[in-house]
Amino acid sequence: MERRRKNKKIKSRKRLYQVVGLATILLIGIASAFIISGQKSQQNVSDKTSSNKIGETSFYTRSDMNNIPDLISNKKYLAPTIDHDSLKKNLPNARVYDSTTGKTVSMDVWDSWPVTNPDGTVANFHGYRLVVAQTAKNGRNTGSPTKMGMFLQKDGAKQDDLSTWKFIGYVFNSTAEGVADNDYDQYFQHSIGEWSGSTIMMDSKDNTLRIFYANAFKMNGVFGQVLTTAKITLNPADGKKWSSGLVVDHSKTTDHKTVFSGDGKVYQTATQGEGKGAHFSDDITLRDPHFVQDGDKYYLAFEGNTGPAANYQGKNNFSNQSYYGSESYFKKESERLKSNSNSPEYEKTYFANGAIGKLELNKDFTVKKVMQPMVTGNATNDELERINLFKHDGRWYVFTSTWGFHMATDDEKISKNSYLLGFSSKDGINGTYKPLNGNGLVIAGQGEGVNPSSFTYSYLVLPNGNKKNNQFVVTSFEHNSTFAPSYLLKINGDKTTMINNKVLGQGMLMDNKKYYSAHAQKLS
Repeated sequence: MERRRKNKKIKSRKRLYQVVGLATILLIGIASAFIISGQKSQQNVSDKTSSNKIGETSFYTRSDMNNIPDLISNKKYLAPTIDHDSLKKNLPNARVYDSTTGKTVSMDVWDSWPVTNPDGTVANFHGYRLVVAQTAKNGRNTGSPTKMGMFLQKDGAKQDDLSTWKFIGYVFNSTAEGVADNDYDQYFQHSIGEWSGSTIMMDSKDNTLRIFYANAFKMNGVFGQVLTTAKITLNPADGKKWSSGLVVDHSKTTDHKTVFSGDGKVYQTATQGEGKGAHFSDDITLRDPHFVQDGDKYYLAFEGNTGPAANYQGKNNFSNQSYYGSESYFKKESERLKSNSNSPEYEKTYFANGAIGKLELNKDFTVKKVMQPMVTGNATNDELERINLFKHDGRWYVFTSTWGFHMATDDEKISKNSYLLGFSSKDGINGTYKPLNGNGLVIAGQGEGVNPSSFTYSYLVLPNGNKKNNQFVVTSFEHNSTFAPSYLLKINGDKTTMINNKVLGQGMLMDNKKYYSAHAQKLS
């Protein structure tokens, strides 16, 4: 009896050990799976955060600038010529009623930008392509106020026919349009013009657009700009069918407000400028706001100048190697400049602190966070214009136009041309932006005084929305009065190449495969 009990106990223990063993194996397996899953999950989190890590501010250096005379011997950087008279026409429908004369007059059109989706690709707004442009009645240099005009082209129209672009009116009829009483600040009260920006179709199902622009002002002897936004409404021309055309419904403009006037720390305010020097004036900029959405986050890139918190102008520009290049070059170049402290070149270098800035926005388009500049031109350039930021094939790209005469140099081989500079980040929108091609130069073109017939400016690289397509359309203006023929640019990772044996028609927003012969401009 006792032996049977012992045998039963032994069998029970065996079964218990087997159950415990199986449970242990299961627990180990589950734990292992959990650990592996946790590792994968952590890796996924790491992947996501690494693509959004905060990088460092990059610099367009004096070494980069002073290499331009050598670089422009390489046709990969050169803008194409405009050889056909058919590509030098003014917009036939750029005409507006002038209340002072009672006549319909022509308008000059220069900086322009298409209405885009939040990712920067050209939007289809209820069957239309839309472009907003800076305009002035009777000519850009007549003293007429600069106003943003809205142009449309029907989807399916002959894209390179300028007559298919119709002017449908100004974006705003008045400075105070859509401005709430508590938003009618000193900048609106002293506004003198509407300058370049960006316009986004936030929701393809409604009839509104979100516009960003620079409100230029002058008060108490100070001239400057502030970043500004509004929500505008477009309706069918006949009130019913979109096919009837579009009109701006000025009665529905809302949320017209100042977004950013500079914080005085990271970015200069208009009142922080040093005024006129012996040869030049300190250029204070806060303009060209470019909206972009990354995931659920809103950002606004813009042209500005560095503030006193970091990379400020002045004597600092002669003591920071990062602004120059190699250590040996820095020592030689900074000493050369300081030994000629009364020269125009020294003064330009002293003032130079152009910046490609960035803000994170709240969903109501107010400032959530003032971010460090992506790129600065300390000791090199005081004005980095027409900022354009977009993602392509895993990289973020930022481009900026600049006039050669804003370069801090007295070398005419540099100062007489116009340029597009570019930088890219492989670590997300907030990563470190390194110079494309190793030197930042993307396009070099003849300046206005060199060859007016082929002069173009205000370059805008349009994302194509296809990561397998490395060819991009580049828009600009010509003659300070009309859309220029569009260029083609190849981008491969951190390298670019201009296609300069052909151009597209005037104002083309996409490659329609209809080309006009051209050749690379000759720069010297």
